[in-house]
Amino acid sequence: MAATTTLITPAENRFFRLSEQARRTTSLQQLSGLLREHVTVKVDSPFLIDTVRNLIMHDHAAWLTACSHEWQLLASLPYVVNPSDDRQHWQHCELCHKPVRYEYHVQNKHDQRELVVGSECVKKFMNAETRYLMVITTEDNFYAVAQYQSLTAQAPAIPVIMFKQPWFTALPATHQAQAQLVRHETSQTVTTYLKRRTQTLPLTALAPNLKRYTELVALETATVTAQQAAQAAKKVATQRQQRETAQQVAQSAEQDLRQSQAYRQYLRQLAGIIVQRPTRPAAKQQFSQLTPPATKRPLVNAYQFGLMVTEYAQTHQIQVRRLAMLDRQFVAALDQQTQQLDAQQTTRFYDDVFNSCWGWNYHQKADQLADWERLLATRWGTKLTLAELKQATELTSVDHIQAWLTTHADTELASQLRQRLEASPKLRCLPRTRLRRSELREFCRRELATSLDLDTFIQRFKQIYQLSAPKQALNEETLAYYYIAKQHSGDHQAALAQLKMLLTE
Repeated sequence: MAATTTLITPAENRFFRLSEQARRTTSLQQLSGLLREHVTVKVDSPFLIDTVRNLIMHDHAAWLTACSHEWQLLASLPYVVNPSDDRQHWQHCELCHKPVRYEYHVQNKHDQRELVVGSECVKKFMNAETRYLMVITTEDNFYAVAQYQSLTAQAPAIPVIMFKQPWFTALPATHQAQAQLVRHETSQTVTTYLKRRTQTLPLTALAPNLKRYTELVALETATVTAQQAAQAAKKVATQRQQRETAQQVAQSAEQDLRQSQAYRQYLRQLAGIIVQRPTRPAAKQQFSQLTPPATKRPLVNAYQFGLMVTEYAQTHQIQVRRLAMLDRQFVAALDQQTQQLDAQQTTRFYDDVFNSCWGWNYHQKADQLADWERLLATRWGTKLTLAELKQATELTSVDHIQAWLTTHADTELASQLRQRLEASPKLRCLPRTRLRRSELREFCRRELATSLDLDTFIQRFKQIYQLSAPKQALNEETLAYYYIAKQHSGDHQAALAQLKMLLTE
């Protein structure tokens, strides 16, 4: 380029526009209109937009190379020397428009268009093959171009051997020296042939190197094929490894999700809604208030959950097979959780009916009434009435209760209560095996004031609850602290802090 600020000089502009084949087959075609309207293109030209400026700066060298291969010296008249010493009589270069004494005639390989070009423009715009012939023709043999064309017509590989760049880039290192020798010897033979006028082609002298060149090309092709196969195999192995890794990560993430506290809690919350058997609108309302665990896509939406509630109420099972987009493991886990919870709550309901009528000793009638109202508000209590519960409470023997069940209770209630009568014929409390925080608070509220001492308080808890050994011990210890704190005035927080200090070794 003429200057660092000039992107396309006038000579380059004309060269690009005259090299029509190269212009059509490269990104240079995008600048056709620009080259017609503007002879010179500079970095700060006001008509130049950023994308075009970047394209020129990126592809300029490639355009020159592509266009240079479109031209060759004219075999019949490669050059002419103007006999006049007066520059005014010299012809002008058709690219740079400067007067030139040495006129080189170049021809377009595609449309046979001829140009007169000065030596400087030949060096600047033509390829290595043309520049080589320019030197040979000028110094030694005027007919070198014609001889060269005759030779390359018989041996088309010669220009490639002599001028191709880059040269055998994929050839193994062990054969690079041989490739350089082939190029060197071929160039020597051709140059010797072109330095004098002759019609005898040096094909015999060139034959060994042409054969070696063919062998090197085959070797490079095989090397490239092997490299491509190795790369393809490596790519396949990498992709397989990536898939396996992704699957392992996904499986690990899924396993972590299913073992997480948030996931298990979400299942319990959903199951807690389903076992109530609410209407679909009510189920959706309760569902909207839940916080699901963080997943790439929701485990279930409100519509799907509504179908689950309806299905469980009808079939006592959750399958929703027609909702194919649902995670089957999630559906199975929710079905299992719901059925377990339903069984637990059903057992708890009938245990509480038995206990509220015969097993528990109430200190206040209001507490018994509150328990009955709670039981009647559940889906299991819809077939019971407060009057029936009061009537059942007045029965004090198993025979009377059995007779009453036969005439007053529905089939399910009668069956469940008979099972409990067989388990506790003396009408004693059926212990609970699970304890909620709200129930612990309610126990303390009811029993603390009526317990004469701590032993009575703890003994009453043992009658009502029989938990696993660790939980039983923990709750009894908790109740002991609570009893002492309630029976004695003082700074409980300070006492707890001091107790913590004493227990810390």
